[in-house]
Amino acid sequence: MWPLTIAVGKYPGPARRGLRGVKLVVSDAHEGLKAAIAKVLNATWQRCRVHFMRNVLAHAGKQGRRVVSAFIGTAFAQETNTAAHAQWRQC
Repeated sequence: MWPLTIAVGKYPGPARRGLRGVKLVVSDAHEGLKAAIAKVLNATWQRCRVHFMRNVLAHAGKQGRRVVSAFIGTAFAQETNTAAHAQWRQC
């Protein structure tokens, strides 16, 4: 968990460098980064769509990538949480 070590111990904290009021951080799913965000910034974490899509497509295989990408893309394109969940269930 090196990002937590960096954020907490080795370098000046984000607040000391002027970072304040962070409520949401969007990033890849690196566990150390998620821990640092929670501990240092006390912020909510959300997985980046691009990283999510890359991870999913890496497991889809070459033949299924187009279909999987289209299904996920339609869920992401929905305007409400309810619509996104409904679209996801249809996949």
